[in-house]
Order: sequence, then C-alpha cells, then structure tokens
Amino acid sequence: MAKVKADTRRSLTASLVALRRSKDNVNIRNVRSGHLKYMLIFPLAPVFANMQGALFSDSLQLFSLDAMTLMGSAYCIGAGALFAFTRTKNMAFFARLTALVTAAAFAVWLFMPESLLSLMMALVFTFGLGGCAACAAFAYTFILNNAERLLGAAAISLFFALSQLDAGLSLLSGYFSRVYLAVLILGTAICLSLYKKEDFTAVEGRPRASLNPAIKLTLYFFVAHYFVEIFYTYLPGSSSAAAQIANGSVGIFVVSLAVTLQLITRRSVWNMCNIFFIAMLLTYGLYFMPEGSALRSVARYIHGFEQMGYIAAYYLLGCVFKKHGDFRLFKLCLVIILPVSMLSYLIPGAISAYTPDSLPLAATLITAAVFIGFILLSPAYSKHLFAAEWSDAFRSVDMTEAVRKVEESDELEGLKLTPREKEVAALLLHGNDAKQIAAELTISVHTANFHIKNLYKKLDINKRSELFARLYPESFSL
Repeated sequence: MAKVKADTRRSLTASLVALRRSKDNVNIRNVRSGHLKYMLIFPLAPVFANMQGALFSDSLQLFSLDAMTLMGSAYCIGAGALFAFTRTKNMAFFARLTALVTAAAFAVWLFMPESLLSLMMALVFTFGLGGCAACAAFAYTFILNNAERLLGAAAISLFFALSQLDAGLSLLSGYFSRVYLAVLILGTAICLSLYKKEDFTAVEGRPRASLNPAIKLTLYFFVAHYFVEIFYTYLPGSSSAAAQIANGSVGIFVVSLAVTLQLITRRSVWNMCNIFFIAMLLTYGLYFMPEGSALRSVARYIHGFEQMGYIAAYYLLGCVFKKHGDFRLFKLCLVIILPVSMLSYLIPGAISAYTPDSLPLAATLITAAVFIGFILLSPAYSKHLFAAEWSDAFRSVDMTEAVRKVEESDELEGLKLTPREKEVAALLLHGNDAKQIAAELTISVHTANFHIKNLYKKLDINKRSELFARLYPESFSL
C-alpha cells in the first residue's frame, strides 16, 4: 500500500512538471481574415455577468427565482434544445434564422417597460441567443484553427472587459446593460448571417468519434469553469461601479497576458487553467473580509482573471473536439451538457434567494473542490492532452503552415521528398494518424504506413514527435 501511494505521488509530481513545461504551437500567421465571422463568437460572450441589478429589479421574480437566474437558464436550455434540430447541411441557414428571431425578440423587449411580460420576452430572446451560441460554438470548433480560436476568444473577452470598464465609468449612464446586449446581439446577427454553407461541408466526412478521455477531461474544465465563475455574479457588490472598473481594467490586462502566454512564450493552456482556478479561489476567499475593507476591494480586482478561464475553456474545447470529435458527438455533448449547465445559475440563484450569507462559503468550497480535482487529474491531462505524444491538437499546426514548413525544410536540407511524402509530412504535422491520412489521401492504411516509414527513414527519425521536433525545434525549448 505504501509503495502504491509513493508511486502515485511520483506520478502526480512528474505530471505537474511535464505539464508546466509543455508548450503549444500557435502562429499568428495562420489567421485567415475571411474567417473573422467565425472567430467573433459574440453569442458565447459572458452574457449575464454582473447585470443582475441592471436589466431587472430584484422585485421581479418568477417561481421565486430572479430574472438573471431565469435568463441564464433559458440561454442554456436554448443552446441544447435548438441545436438538437441542426445538421451540418442546414447549419448556415439555421444560424441565420435563429439570429434573426433572436434579434427581433430583443428589439421588442428593448422598448417594453419592466413587467412580467417583459421578463417573458427576455426569456424568449435569451433562449434564441442560446441557439445562436450553439451554432457559433460549432463553427468555432470545427472551422477555425488554433490561432484563430485563441484570438477569437481573446477578442470577445476584450469586448466584455471594455464593456465592464465602460459601465463602471458610467460613460453610458443608465443604459450600459441594454447597450451591451444590443451590441452583442447585433454582432451575433451580422456574424451568423455571413456563415457559408460550404464551410461546413468538410465536417460531414469526419470519421465517427467516441467520448474518449481527452474529450472527458476537456468537458470537466469547461463545465467546472462555468460553475466556479457564475457564483461571483450573485455576490453582494459585484455589479457596483467600483467592481465593474476593477473587473474591466484587470480583464484587459489578463486578455493581453493570455495572448502573450500563447503567442510569445507558447506556454501550454494548462497554465491558464491553473491561473484561473487560483485567482477565483483567492477572490472568494477574500470575500470573507468585511465589506469596505482593502482586501475585499482586492478580491474584485483579482476576479478580472475570469477572462483567463473563459479563453482557456473555449480554446481547449475547440482544439480537442476538432482533433477527437465529430458533429454527432459535439451535438450530443452540447444538447446534454448545456441544459444541465443551467444548474450553474440555479444553484447560486437559490442560495442567494434563501441563504445569501452562505454564498461566499459555497463559492469557495466548490472552487476548491473542482481545483483539487483538476490537480489530481494531472496524470490524465498529461497522458491524454497536454503532454501526450501526438494525441492532442495543441502541437499540431494549421495545414497551410504545415505545407509551407515541409516545402521549406525539403528545399533547405535537400531531403528529396516525393510529392506524396510531402503530403504525408504535412498531415502528420497537422496531427493526423495513419488511418486519418489514408482517408484524407484516399489510399490504404498500409500505403500510408509505407510512406510514413520512408519519410522517417529520410529524416533519420523514429516517431511522429521527432518529426515535429525536427521541423519546430523552438517549440521544444524550455
């Protein structure tokens, strides 16, 4: 028993070291301007954070739940329920239709006085916005490459942080929340109306995927991120001007930090996940300090690191599902998980309604529990995601970059690769295995392995990770 415990500790320590050193390969040159409409995931922006006292008064409730809890729940249900009816062939049409209906419902709500009827209309447009979010999430996952996903999530985080700063400074006094939602829904309508049917056709031929460990680990962080972050929305003072300024100003810095970590230092997104959990744990822990104290004020600044979790969650989700998933599995996860995620609104909403003094304790305990779980899962994250030998999508490069790099290396080093070997090398760099290469090139798996063997022989390497190390040595430096 003692030996097992010692081995477990060594495994955990080794995994943590490997994860800290792991790197991603994100190149800004891979960004395609024509894909901006898929990068700007407006309907996935933090929609209701810190708005609970602005859109509706606390007195307006339904089933003893406040408006923000109900709207958040409608958003989650809409994402799952509406996406259940989509197919890759009708995705572009469905996205445009959902965006149009959502925009129309929002326009009606915008001019309604606060009442139970206006709350019902708000539930309609947030339900539709959830459907828009599902379409945007699908495009973000399967159409974009890693660099585009990172910058897309960062752009929406920056939009939200700037909006928070604007609200705190009262530049749009009394109208911020409605203006924010108007810009968000207008951006959603414009982007989704530009979706092209042909961009979704490539997803149809993907091989059938299963719910493997990589996807399960990704979903753990994605759902945990929502459950952890949403508690702050219900804490007292979280929507005050001072809190908005603190969140917005630090949020802008955090977005810049996240982009720097990925594009310049190329540190793994695993580091971003840990920074998010630590920041949220500190935020909730400091909420035990008296209101008006310096430490309580510090908590509001630290909470700006919520943007780190948002970027990491969506970037990680997109990378892993594009590598390991398909449309059927993506839909299954979305249809099940997003409606279940409404619990992330219902739980803190119920606590806020019945035992508001327990919110800081509940937030701290839940954050600590999921963070401990995340750390204990480090060996699994190392094996199946961040430090895995080509089981992940993080070290793979976009095909345009892969083809360019292979051609460049062939010319500079005189490798004399055949056209087919160049294709195989590019696909290997993109993260494909022999079976996927065979399907892509319409050849047998035996033939694909034959070309891979010849390629390795010419490069004097033995495995795929060595191919990446040979062509991208800078990504393996510490």
